[in-house]
Amino acid sequence: MTIFKIIFIALSVWCVSACSLFSALPVPSFLKSEEKLSAKSEPQMVNVIALLPVESDAADGKNVIMLRTKLCEELRFKGYPFVDTSLIDAKLMPLTEGKTIRKSNVIPPGVMEELVGADGVMYCTFSKSKKTKLFYAPVTVSVSCALRSAKTGETVWNASSTSTSRSVHLNRKTLEMKSKGDLEEAMEEAVSEVMETLPYGPRLRG
Repeated sequence: MTIFKIIFIALSVWCVSACSLFSALPVPSFLKSEEKLSAKSEPQMVNVIALLPVESDAADGKNVIMLRTKLCEELRFKGYPFVDTSLIDAKLMPLTEGKTIRKSNVIPPGVMEELVGADGVMYCTFSKSKKTKLFYAPVTVSVSCALRSAKTGETVWNASSTSTSRSVHLNRKTLEMKSKGDLEEAMEEAVSEVMETLPYGPRLRG
């Protein structure tokens, strides 16, 4: 065996030993810290969401009901099981002495876990602004939602959106009718933007 072959074999053995030694070394602590930080920052998973009555200063209750219906539809599209809002309201009646809920944020999240088995509770608010001028009627809608864990009370997700829809018409009655349609259009846009950031439910999680 020539001297060159001996040197080559020796170098090969040394390289293999060095690689094995480095692979056996412990993972640096700063990498472990980053992994812990990433895991901690992930939002808590919620499987069943109870959507409480929408809180609003608007006098028209029809808009609030319409908004709640649209939010329920979006929750189903996101893969969350449907929890009947009429069941939620019926379960809350004894707590409110039969009165309509004006401030849903006074209801602790843990109560809904006991009443309907939800591990997440969604609180939403709605406001609108309408300024009718001579031939112009802009409608602005604002929607805000927060999802809280029924177990810990912690807010695990929240989002808000504002949308404006505008109508122009020479006839006042026609303008008024169009503004009602604009309100629903603006509401749909705001709801879509808010719910777009909500993590997928158990039916759509990969």
